[in-house]
Amino acid sequence: MRADRNARRGPARTVLTALALVTAWCTLAGCTAASAPAQPSLLSGSIGGNALTYLKPVKTRALGTVVGNGTGYTLYWFSTDTTTYSTCEDTCIPQWPPVTGTPEIDPGTTLPGKLGTIYRPGGGKQATYDGHPLYTYAGDFDPGDVGGDGVVQFGGTWHAVRPG
Repeated sequence: MRADRNARRGPARTVLTALALVTAWCTLAGCTAASAPAQPSLLSGSIGGNALTYLKPVKTRALGTVVGNGTGYTLYWFSTDTTTYSTCEDTCIPQWPPVTGTPEIDPGTTLPGKLGTIYRPGGGKQATYDGHPLYTYAGDFDPGDVGGDGVVQFGGTWHAVRPG
């Protein structure tokens, strides 16, 4: 009878041991829960109010070199914006997060364009390049993606920013 009881415990012990090993490995490796969103970095394009945002040239397969943020995500400009005003508000922002903060060239790289800022409707600084307010695109999943280039949405056309 004791052998039967130990045989039934075998699979449960194996599962518990495996869970303990995975938990220990994740603790050492710095795993996070899959549902926990990553904290936006200083280089993100979120509307969180970054004090500084880095810009750099990024090589893409589809468009050649474009301007990207410090993490390599393509930056975009919107055809209905002006040099002093962003027209992307409300329902536009989740799809096209404005790049906030004062732009600087990523150390070790060069870009020929002019950097600047505008003040967004409702407050906050938005980075500009050659007079265009900058955005990221929620549909770009990896650095170097250019899925937002040529998208017609929110009353205008979105374009990947080109150096110079």
